[in-house]
Amino acid sequence: MDEDRDKKGASCGDDGSMASEVHLVRVTTDDGEWRIWLAATDRDHAVDSVLDAIPEGWTASLMKNKLSAVDIANLHMQPGEVREIPNDA
Repeated sequence: MDEDRDKKGASCGDDGSMASEVHLVRVTTDDGEWRIWLAATDRDHAVDSVLDAIPEGWTASLMKNKLSAVDIANLHMQPGEVREIPNDA
């Protein structure tokens, strides 16, 4: 992940709380490539949270796929955090 697009919202949940919901967001770059991001927000705010973290001109859309409770727990994300899934994951 590029330095100018690192995690947003990492200061949320400083009390050690973990996110109870994480949504998959498909991001399309300005050159047409796509990437998958995770948003530890409620479903209604997932796309906006990712849009705040990606460069201007890129687009984002919520995916229908859902993560299991075990997958969400294994991510160790704080509420409000967004992150890109590395291409090699």
